[in-house]
This record gives sequence, structure tokens and C-alpha cells, in this order.
Amino acid sequence: MPSPHARDAGDARRYARRTVALTLVLYAILAAALLGRLSPWVFVVVLPLLYVRLSLALHELMHLRTAAQVSWFHALAMIFDTPLGLGYREHRAIHLRHHRHAGTVRDPELFQIEGGHLRALGCALVSPEYAAWRWVRERGLSRDLLWQAGVRGALFACLVALNPPVFAAYWATLRVCIGGASFVFHHLMHNRDGALGTFAFPGVSRRAVAMAQLAFGREPVTIVREHRAHHRDPSVRARDLARAA
Repeated sequence: MPSPHARDAGDARRYARRTVALTLVLYAILAAALLGRLSPWVFVVVLPLLYVRLSLALHELMHLRTAAQVSWFHALAMIFDTPLGLGYREHRAIHLRHHRHAGTVRDPELFQIEGGHLRALGCALVSPEYAAWRWVRERGLSRDLLWQAGVRGALFACLVALNPPVFAAYWATLRVCIGGASFVFHHLMHNRDGALGTFAFPGVSRRAVAMAQLAFGREPVTIVREHRAHHRDPSVRARDLARAA
């Protein structure tokens, strides 16, 4: 019997709209900075807040829709995170396999789970490129991956040429966000003093939780705090994990 807290078609539409909206806001800020209308320091404040919300919305969408059920916009995933990345189809396959084999030798995220904190953080910072390299090595370069790489590479080149220092500031800040989020969701959630599995996030004060929710939103904070429940039943929507636990 399906959980009363399971995601549904309404959630799929909501997360699809949210991912598009957040991505467009992020790229509008990038455009304004590239054109000199905003200081590049805006990235330090805005990118962490937007990226966490965007990655959570994309995560929830991947649990609901296949690559054939999303738009070309989603198929590209985040266009400006790396020119050497994967698309929605590949990210979804990797994530679902992570759920099936979390913390084992068959877990595709094991490279950023095992080992000490510094090693895991280093792996998290280059996780998009490493995942793409391993995917192509194991499965080859598909036509979809090829055209997506071409689009990303061309757009990267154009933006770098437009304003190299500002784009470098954007990209460096975004990569710290990507690495930090991946470090938390993989290493901290699946490695406890060298023991691999799925663990609860270390206890924090109510005030810290409230501040995190204010900054990053309720759902991203909930899926961190209730990560064991998410792995126990991936069909449950993020905001309902505490009630379903």
C-alpha cells in the first residue's frame, strides 16, 4: 500500500515549475552581473540560497519523472555548473542506483562517501566531472550527451569571453556550493567514523534548524535531518519525511 505521504502528479508539476523558475532567477542574476549591473559579490550571498533550493527541487523531480517526461530544459540539468557534466537522464540513473546500493561497492557515489573528511570534500568538489568521466568510460558517449556537451561548452565559452572575471567569480562560488552540498548529502549522511551506511544528521539546536530553514527552505533542511527516512522510503515527499518516519 503506497504511503499517504507519497509524492504525486501535483508534486511533479510543482517541482518542474520550481526548477525552471529557480534556474531562470539564478541566470538572470548571472546576466546582470556579467553586464555590470550587479556586483559579483552578490554570488556569495545568493548562490548558496538558490542552489540548495534548486538541487532539492531537482532531486524531488528525479524521484517522480523519467528523462522522457521532462522538458529539454531539464534534460540539460544545470547548464552553467560545468561544461563537462551529465544530463537529467544520467543524474537520475546515478541517484536511483545510489538509493539501491547506498554505501556499498556498487554505490556510484562511493567515491565521495568513503575516506576522511578532506578526501571526501575534495571528491565532492569535482563530483560532476568525475561522474561524467566514469559514465562515459563505462557506457560510452551517447548522442544526447554529445549535443548537451556541445550546448554547455558553447555557452560557457560565450560567457567567459563576455566577462571573464565575473564569470570566474560565479563559477568558483557555484562550485563551492556544489561541493559543499554534495559533501553533506553523501559523506556526512553515509559515513560515520569510517562505517558506511545511512545515518541521521548529527544533532543541532532548534535555533540552528530554524535559521537553516529560513535560509535554505524547510524541505532541504528536512531531507537532511530525515535522510534515513528518505532512504527507507524514497517515495515520500521531502516535506513529509518527519511525519512518515
